[in-house]
Amino acid sequence: MDEHLGQRAPDAPAVELIVVRADNPGPMTLTGTNSHVLRDGDQVWVVDPGPKDPEHLAELLLTCGDDARPEGVLVTHRHLDHAAGAATLARQLTARSGREVPLWAADQKAVPGSRPLPATLIGDNGTVGHVIHLPGHTADSVGVLVEGGRLLAGDTLLGGSSTVIVPEHGGSLTEYLQSLAILRALAEDGRISALLPGHGPAVDSPLEALAVIEQAIAHRQERIEQVRRARTAGVLTLERLLRVVYGAELPEQLQEAARWNLRATLDHLAQER
Repeated sequence: MDEHLGQRAPDAPAVELIVVRADNPGPMTLTGTNSHVLRDGDQVWVVDPGPKDPEHLAELLLTCGDDARPEGVLVTHRHLDHAAGAATLARQLTARSGREVPLWAADQKAVPGSRPLPATLIGDNGTVGHVIHLPGHTADSVGVLVEGGRLLAGDTLLGGSSTVIVPEHGGSLTEYLQSLAILRALAEDGRISALLPGHGPAVDSPLEALAVIEQAIAHRQERIEQVRRARTAGVLTLERLLRVVYGAELPEQLQEAARWNLRATLDHLAQER
């Protein structure tokens, strides 16, 4: 095997990264799902096509370009606001280009029609991005570290909000903290230059990216201590914990997500014991 396979040519232009936001705002999706188009010459990849919205998928096709060579569609995790439109977009790109466009996901059962994820996205100019497994939000969560250090974080990190841990989809606070530790190490090593979350605005500087990761870790540790103290004080039921930890004024549309986070925190404390 050529030892240089995957290395980016020194004179190759930077991978272009285009954000296309879906029109699906809400309490859990913030301003909407951020879909990402990676362009390297005439080759394109799409990360998180988002909901099965014909207008959004049409905009992604337009962004890819009529003459593009589509190489693949990748979803960062199973949730429908990221993955529902993926199979349709892969078929549309296949039909338009005349070449089979694979759909990739970490959990093929959760994303019908998908194949196992590649470790690296490679184009004609070399490496385009590396896939990083980041379980926590869900068991199948991944990120893509694009050439130049730009991290497509999926729902592992959000812009302006904290991530929900979803136990019903294999989410684990213990694994989430481990994933955040991996990201912190990458950021401290200078390998993350920007954060592009699945929802909310991007963070465009290495120092701010590290600060966001450290803030996410600190927030989780604070929540763990709040739940630990409440349990020690005799607060045992989930509904009482909800009121004690999040307060009585928590909006109804956020209460289910708060319950998921509390369940994940209780599971984490049980593992610690």
